[in-house]
Amino acid sequence: MKKHYLVFSLFSLLTALLPAQQKNLPLNSEWFMSSDSYLNKDTLRPYQYFTAVKPLLESRELDEQRYIYLNSKSWGSAPFCETGLDSSNGKSSLQDPGALLFLQKKHYTNWKDKLEGKVFHDHLIVLADSADEFLVTIDPLMNFQFGEDKDHVYSHPLSVNTRGVMIRGDIGPKFSFESSFYENQSYQPQYIDSFARATQVIPGQGRWKDFKIHGFDYSMSSAYISYSPNKHFNFQAGTGKNFIGDGYRSLLLSDNAFNYPYLKITTTFGRFQYTNLYASFMNLTFSKATIPLGTEHLYEKKSASFQFLSINVHPRVQLGLFQGLIAQAADSTNRQHLDFYYFQPLMGVSALKYGLNDPNHILLGSTVKIKVCRYLNLYAQYMLDGIAQSGPNGSLYNRQGFQAGAKLFDFCKIPNLYIQAEYNQVRPYSYTSSEASQSYTHYGQPLADPLGANFRESILIIHYRFRNMFIQLKYNHDIIGADSTNRNYGNNLFNPDYTAYIGNSLNTPTMLQGVKTTVDIYDLKLGYLVNPAYNLNLVCGVMLRDYKNNSGNDKTEYIYIGLQTSLSNIYYDF
Repeated sequence: MKKHYLVFSLFSLLTALLPAQQKNLPLNSEWFMSSDSYLNKDTLRPYQYFTAVKPLLESRELDEQRYIYLNSKSWGSAPFCETGLDSSNGKSSLQDPGALLFLQKKHYTNWKDKLEGKVFHDHLIVLADSADEFLVTIDPLMNFQFGEDKDHVYSHPLSVNTRGVMIRGDIGPKFSFESSFYENQSYQPQYIDSFARATQVIPGQGRWKDFKIHGFDYSMSSAYISYSPNKHFNFQAGTGKNFIGDGYRSLLLSDNAFNYPYLKITTTFGRFQYTNLYASFMNLTFSKATIPLGTEHLYEKKSASFQFLSINVHPRVQLGLFQGLIAQAADSTNRQHLDFYYFQPLMGVSALKYGLNDPNHILLGSTVKIKVCRYLNLYAQYMLDGIAQSGPNGSLYNRQGFQAGAKLFDFCKIPNLYIQAEYNQVRPYSYTSSEASQSYTHYGQPLADPLGANFRESILIIHYRFRNMFIQLKYNHDIIGADSTNRNYGNNLFNPDYTAYIGNSLNTPTMLQGVKTTVDIYDLKLGYLVNPAYNLNLVCGVMLRDYKNNSGNDKTEYIYIGLQTSLSNIYYDF
């Protein structure tokens, strides 16, 4: 029997005792590797997988009824269940991948085994009733990281100190919930430090306040409730992030920016899945409202709605259509006044109403994923944010982007060797608007690719896992047409259209115009999985970043070691 040791697996968290759960799987790129690998090899239900809208739902894509076989001796039946159970002493063992039982159901015979189970295998706290109608797990969240930047001199050591807690639960087979909170203090490498001070935010983690002299203090919370009345519908409301696409990046909607309130309705019938997502975003600029003396200004709010239709046209081909709307909703007092077209759920209606060049910001797109074979996926995205017009400055609105990528699973027949290659390109002034407040942004960051616009980006990821050990090499090569101090060349999404610089020709903004900048990032990471129940990892690595243009060359050589729970994406590769 061929044994697959997918230790960093999705089903570490699927310890629920219920016949179905409506919780989300972690929104984390390394988890995507595992889910894509397994779903690409499964031929039992070829039309029922919809992977472009993330986070995935346990009961719909990866539920235990489909993949976890209790007491199964076939490791291939449950490749995401990374720990087996040795029936002689109740200890999980990677040497014995059979007898796949939920560890929370095991009654340990002595305190030593119980302590070992809590440290290396189980959730910290598990609350469940005897009828299996109620389950709550409580786990610590942490990131204790220490590092050194060899290319810059600091008056303090670089570090991250994150403490938090996550609560996940199921009440019956149709209702689930999750809540988490992080508190952080950190001293960041120079380029992240500069970014944070310029934008007021730590990438993807929100606003900060001063910690001691040069440090940052910031926190982040998320929560949602999820209800599925039947197999066709799922309703979610909460605060968090979403992602649309099958790539490492998304040009339509990514998890790059900070958390936001949202309502999501997912409808699935046969080969079709339709997602409606309503969200409230925020600009870190003050509203124009007059406020009483001593009262804090309110940041500008903006509302958004997204529709995504996914179609399994063939067992090997999945297509997607996308529409996004950033509604011009707030008045001068920052009160929301939403019209019918914000709430309407039909794709295309808002685009027909407003067009692509209206202050109500419309974004259109499409996706495709092709299963070439069980070891290879191809995927792509297309983004349309404006159509070139006739007349002076008309091609300023030629705003497009595309993505092309490939994923290789078990490359060269080496189990758990994953390779992903991706290319992204976005034209200048994409995602911007005639009004800066209507840009395709949230909380000081782009809603799509962290590079903004006017760039070409190549990404290579090589990830290999053997038992509890893993190694990953990620390489980013970016070419950016950056803005200068006095000119808007189309890279910064917060600059309005009327400040655009289009060169000598009145209608030909060109790709990579502006300050040509190249960024090369090498990130090598080694890790050991300590506890799969909440994905606790011991990691060490080195990140080399080379940022250069005509103004100079800034290098970062960051060496780090840490103990962390990896349940979300934080993008520092820009």
